[in-house]
Amino acid sequence: MSNSSTLGRRLDLGPSEYQAMKHLMTAERPLGPVELGALVGLTSGAATTLVDRLERAGHLARRRDRHDRRRLTLEPTADALDGVRRQMRPLEDALSAVLETYSGEDRRTIARFLGDVIAAYRQFNAGAGTHRRAAR
Repeated sequence: MSNSSTLGRRLDLGPSEYQAMKHLMTAERPLGPVELGALVGLTSGAATTLVDRLERAGHLARRRDRHDRRRLTLEPTADALDGVRRQMRPLEDALSAVLETYSGEDRRTIARFLGDVIAAYRQFNAGAGTHRRAAR
């Protein structure tokens, strides 16, 4: 079972609901219902149904965009954010305990390695869609 399905199950969210909330919680800017639907792979109507369901459950709120009052944006509620924090706390505690078993020098090496891995992923992702398929 993947970490995402485990967290979704712990939060009592179905797969689409979990994916939607993950996008809302990690987006670099506020998302509207249509944008969220596209990210989750839903039609406009299905996205509206999903947003309605998440709003009724107290996971998200609709807000007017600060810059364009005609536009609605979606944001996780404080309760939703608190729920994620509560569910993640045991994992954070376990990882902290693991980290304590490494020396300062080992931690610096691990941090450098992880930083390099993240940089490689970012570089790879920045080039996404720029490759060409070989002609057959």
